[in-house]
Amino acid sequence: PVGEGGGAARGGDTPPPAGADAMAPPSLLAHLDASKDSSALSLAYASVGDEGCNAIARYMRENVILKTIDLRGNSVRADGLVTLAHALRSGSCVTSFCLKWNHVGSHERGIQALCDVLRSNRAMVHLDLRNNKIGPECGHHIGEMLRDNNILTHIDLSWNDLGPDGGAALLQGIQTNNTLIDCQLSGNRIAEDTLHAIAFVLRRNRQNAPLSAATFKEGREVGSPGSPGSPQQTRDLNFQATGPTTAGATGTSLATTGMSAARPRPNVIQDDGLASKLLQREQNYTNAEDARFFGEVAEYIDLLQLDVARNKKYRMDAEERERVVTKGFMERELRYAQELRELEGLLAKAKAEKDELLHDTEYLQHEIERVREEKAKTTADRMKLEEIARASTERLRCDIRDGLSVKADLETQIYKVKRRQQEQEEENARLRTYLSKCKDDLDRALR
Repeated sequence: PVGEGGGAARGGDTPPPAGADAMAPPSLLAHLDASKDSSALSLAYASVGDEGCNAIARYMRENVILKTIDLRGNSVRADGLVTLAHALRSGSCVTSFCLKWNHVGSHERGIQALCDVLRSNRAMVHLDLRNNKIGPECGHHIGEMLRDNNILTHIDLSWNDLGPDGGAALLQGIQTNNTLIDCQLSGNRIAEDTLHAIAFVLRRNRQNAPLSAATFKEGREVGSPGSPGSPQQTRDLNFQATGPTTAGATGTSLATTGMSAARPRPNVIQDDGLASKLLQREQNYTNAEDARFFGEVAEYIDLLQLDVARNKKYRMDAEERERVVTKGFMERELRYAQELRELEGLLAKAKAEKDELLHDTEYLQHEIERVREEKAKTTADRMKLEEIARASTERLRCDIRDGLSVKADLETQIYKVKRRQQEQEEENARLRTYLSKCKDDLDRALR
């Protein structure tokens, strides 16, 4: 859990850019708006910078279900980290915060603000600050945070520039911490004795919290070739007796140390006091080689315990999956049987409906034949009636023509009679006039 190696170059304490308070890019705002109901925010290598930290901080305060934040490779500096730290202070439920490959160590105030918040934070369990140019002046802030924080279990400070002073300050805080089980410090130029002391404390914490360590190890590649506890290298250690060590001794007697291709025996890791004894031996070492040896053995036993816890969890998960699968198969079989019975009932019902439809079809065919016969008979009767109607029409037309001829003759006769009558009336008027004159002449003659 603790690495060694050369330190990475640390950037200067340059002030944040002048545009740190500028408006965040629209693409960032659009992404935050689209992720407003998500429990994980991933903005890896999105060029957020200090300019976008205000928008991210607002998003962190508004999203109450946010659990994971990934801001790796975004050129976030100290001022941006201060903004994000204030957002974590306001009742945040974030459990994992990844800030690797940034520049949060450009000034001490960024790490200080983050550590001040994490002292009382009750949710954060994983913090990744690797390759952030964190200098030795930040070591005491991280150490004080680890001294007061009893929630954080994993912190990655690899490839910074803590140096011997920062490592010593970090050790002071870790010594009183009982929850931290993993602390990556590769590439920080920390003294070897400091790294060894930190590794001792972490092994002590992992022994007290094996389940947390196993849970963490599931997310790491513990099965790489050559790593202790991996399938490629299986060791079987049996401690029978360890004699007293002296100042001139070069090591502690190991009764049996070997490599076995057979399956590890379970009784090797069932001794709960074995790790405690090794920790006590490592703490009370007489020379550095003995301490290193006991540290390696304790580390190997720790890995074996982690493998057991992980394999136990795998077995429980496999049994749970088997139970779920078996239950699923049984439910599926019952469902299939029920569906088969329903299909058989539907088939019988379909056969009955088919027979009924055949009977109805025969009846309808008979009805169609009867209707066809009635239609043929009706057609014949209609043709006869049409013939009778045509004959009657012709006869009526002849009668009408004759009636019209008679009418014309009668109208001619009537006209002639009226003409004669008019002529007779004219003659009668002439005769009346003549008689009147004759009467007048006769009267004159008689007088």
